[in-house]
Amino acid sequence: MEIDHLKSATTQDQMETMMMQAEYNVYNDVVQLPLASPSTFVENPPFITGSTPVQPPSTAVCPGLQKKNSMGAMREMIFRIAAMQPIHIDPESVKPPKRRNVKISKDPQSVAARHRRERISERIRILQRLVPGGTKMDTASMLDEAIHYVKFLKTQVQSLERAAAVGGGGIGFPL
Repeated sequence: MEIDHLKSATTQDQMETMMMQAEYNVYNDVVQLPLASPSTFVENPPFITGSTPVQPPSTAVCPGLQKKNSMGAMREMIFRIAAMQPIHIDPESVKPPKRRNVKISKDPQSVAARHRRERISERIRILQRLVPGGTKMDTASMLDEAIHYVKFLKTQVQSLERAAAVGGGGIGFPL
């Protein structure tokens, strides 16, 4: 019971650290848009010089774009936390569910198709365990999230390679 408390404490500590790093813009590889102050949403009347009205430059950020940006930052934080977690995929957890007592066809074509479907289902169950939150979503959403996760991991590898090249391999592990 105390071990579970320690595990949750480390996850909570990691989350707090990530939130503080995001607050202080430590993640430079996330696209950041400047946040608009409340005064930028107030319409200022255009200044009139002569007979031609001059429009002030628009600095307001679209609320949809701001929400999308914050969702991207949240997704990246979740990915960063998931990347730090150990991966435990035991064969027992990937076993297919037991079939009911139904007559299974012995036709070679049906048998081959069933084996192919079983292999696909097994690989999807493994992928669901690898993708953060994959077990809590449908297959199509999980595959979409897997694409984003692989892209995130690819950028992480590239940034680690750049850091190793610049810093002379001071990361502590070989690449």
